[in-house]
Amino acid sequence: MDYRKLFTDVNRRPSAYGLDGSYRQHVAFVTGCDAGNDWGLLVGFPEWLAMKTEAEANVTWSSLVLQVAGLSTASGYPVDEEADSKAAKALFVLLDEFLSQRVGARGASNIISRYVANRQGGT
Repeated sequence: MDYRKLFTDVNRRPSAYGLDGSYRQHVAFVTGCDAGNDWGLLVGFPEWLAMKTEAEANVTWSSLVLQVAGLSTASGYPVDEEADSKAAKALFVLLDEFLSQRVGARGASNIISRYVANRQGGT
């Protein structure tokens, strides 16, 4: 399945997938897609996001998306409709960028290797 196309369509018309368009429901949908792929779809995503924020990859990817988007909150989810809409859009932009970079048989391992090198003071 082409998840870049699927996620673009979900972002464009969430109601067609039974979603209300909120960040919380988009996170649940993406998590379900990852689960349906034996947790392999988003391998490297937390590390990739962490490199964008200079954070550690030891928090959920959904929290890291909010950090990258500048929308991090204590509750872990956006607190108003405008922030929620921005978070949902940011999620799909980041997913598309990540999936376009994580190509090939070693795509995820290359991302994770870069993350580890960055944390050890490498490039």
